[in-house]
Amino acid sequence: MRVTETAQVRAQIKAFKHLLEKPELFNHAVQMNERFYYNVQYWKWGGKEAVGYLILRPDGEVVPRREAEPVVRLFMSHNNAVINFIKDFAADKEKPVWMYEQKRDFLQALLPDCEASMDVQTRKDARQLIDVCEFVVDSRDRLRDIYEAGMRAHQQMLARGYVISEDETSLRNALYESDYLLYERLRRQVEVREAVDRLSAFFANNRLALSREQLKKEEKLSELLRRYKDEGLRKTNDESVRSFETQSVSYRSAEQLTESYREQNDALFQRLVVSILRNP
Repeated sequence: MRVTETAQVRAQIKAFKHLLEKPELFNHAVQMNERFYYNVQYWKWGGKEAVGYLILRPDGEVVPRREAEPVVRLFMSHNNAVINFIKDFAADKEKPVWMYEQKRDFLQALLPDCEASMDVQTRKDARQLIDVCEFVVDSRDRLRDIYEAGMRAHQQMLARGYVISEDETSLRNALYESDYLLYERLRRQVEVREAVDRLSAFFANNRLALSREQLKKEEKLSELLRRYKDEGLRKTNDESVRSFETQSVSYRSAEQLTESYREQNDALFQRLVVSILRNP
């Protein structure tokens, strides 16, 4: 459906406009309960946050507030999901994982020559680090798959020309799934720190009988492990983990994260959108 700013629509936009405000009519409509709706967003001149919303029907009729609330929620939740998906997630899915590939490959290659010199704990540490590296590397492909599926759904919406509730649900669920993957790989990197420290100490303190090729791999692995111990990097890692935890509680499942984010989104919607909805 093509959004058209008719004289009736323009008159209502003007009627609800306050002094020194700039109205913006969304370029797509929403369909809900077999009806179409337009969304107008009001901005203060020079401001960066919306100061008002108005929900209209295509004929310019201003709908009652009770009818407008779920509509504006769908508009803004979908709009926010699209921005996060195309901007943030598009970048996050391509974050480099080559360091994890190298740590995994070097450690796996060295283990046959090193395990006899390792104690039980160090062998366990090596397996733990390999598992974390495998998870990070595999998550890259999973994130790309989520992104491609989400973009296909988004392109279908663009071709249709209007938003339905399923569009918001699919994009939002894709973001929840990707957020948990990103969170989980950060959290696992925190949990493997002690193992990294012990492995780093093992390779630093043991002179192993290795071939020249294996010695080169040991040197490269030791350098990667030393980088992993960098305090600045670990501080950034901790801050990144906390940025996901909306209630300062670690998530142990995607369901936990999803529920927490939904509660947060509900509160933000009431505070930032419903509070400035201008429908009477």
